[in-house]
Amino acid sequence: MYKGFKVIDADAHISEIHDIWSQYMEPEYYARRPIVGPKEESRHGASRSFMECEIFPEGRRAKTSLQGAGEVRKAAVNLDDFMPIKYGQSYALEFTPESRIADLDRLGWDKQVLIDNAPLPLRVNEGRDQGLLWACARAYNNYSRDFADTAPSRLKMVGVLPHQHDIEGMVIETRRVIEKLGAVTVTMPKATKARPWHDLAYDPFWNLAEELDFPISFHGVGSGDPHTGSRYQPRNKVSGAEVALDHAIGFPFENMISLGHLIFLGVLGRHPKLRVSFLEGNAGWLPFWLGRLDDHGIRSRRQGMWYDMDPLPLKPSDYFKRQGFVACDPDEFHLKGVVDALGDDNIVWNTDYSHPDAPDPDKALPDFIAQPISKDAKRKILWDNAVRLYGERILE
Repeated sequence: MYKGFKVIDADAHISEIHDIWSQYMEPEYYARRPIVGPKEESRHGASRSFMECEIFPEGRRAKTSLQGAGEVRKAAVNLDDFMPIKYGQSYALEFTPESRIADLDRLGWDKQVLIDNAPLPLRVNEGRDQGLLWACARAYNNYSRDFADTAPSRLKMVGVLPHQHDIEGMVIETRRVIEKLGAVTVTMPKATKARPWHDLAYDPFWNLAEELDFPISFHGVGSGDPHTGSRYQPRNKVSGAEVALDHAIGFPFENMISLGHLIFLGVLGRHPKLRVSFLEGNAGWLPFWLGRLDDHGIRSRRQGMWYDMDPLPLKPSDYFKRQGFVACDPDEFHLKGVVDALGDDNIVWNTDYSHPDAPDPDKALPDFIAQPISKDAKRKILWDNAVRLYGERILE
């Protein structure tokens, strides 16, 4: 608790041990596991270097700089110099769950939702054995459960799914992580060109979310291909300014695409009990985007001429208000404008801990409390809305 406010960090990130796969891969798939490279090349997050193995036949070198271009171009900061200042002892301890709980206690954060770090073996989207990918997903999810079990009332597990879509497998593993492992949500993989989110083949998955009463998390960059950042690849051949532009554009734009798709293509309409969240992309885009969707989705509006389908039963903005949530940053510009335009019922607070570009941990709550919004709005954003989003599991 912080100055009388209960606090849920609705989008933080788990921290992986160096080699999940050697410790958590099932015996049947152990010999086929991802082979992690030397630790000195794989310090930061899930983007580790991998040796030659079945999932990475030619190996996969770690991204060692903040800008993701390896040693070709350095970022504005050196992580090994910067991170100890930002995170102190927790960085030195490699963000163990125990060090995380110490930070939560020190900072006044009550609970954290532990989003995955997009582990590379699960981001392979074609040409790999589906059974092996699901074994990797189970290994990662089992690790996440063990991590959260250090303080299960405060650290909340999130399920991860492979990007190579197998809907039957998605239903099976998601049911396991929700019912057996106690996850509070799952993060969606990127949509495929061949099967966008409105494809009726996904209905068993959306039905499961309604049946088990858990939300689906769209995290920043997962709407599908072509991605907005594709014009800025490869990163070792573009400037740092272009990399910054890629990051500034990609997170909110891809959230906008996912939300628009779910509304206009009928997913939220067909599944009225489905809850969805849009994380790590700020909240400031939301009033503009909902207003523009309303302009295009309501026949009587000027832009409604482009919408040639039967009218939606609700305004696009009403679908979001009924089923959607967006995460705000603590120091976000003009958060007051979002609250003034849309109210305070659909916004949650996030820190992005323990990423390099996250808000400084000791400033995250003070900066949010300094926002010029009402005390009641702060209470909702810090706690009440996250409880509505994640449901009773967040309170266990």
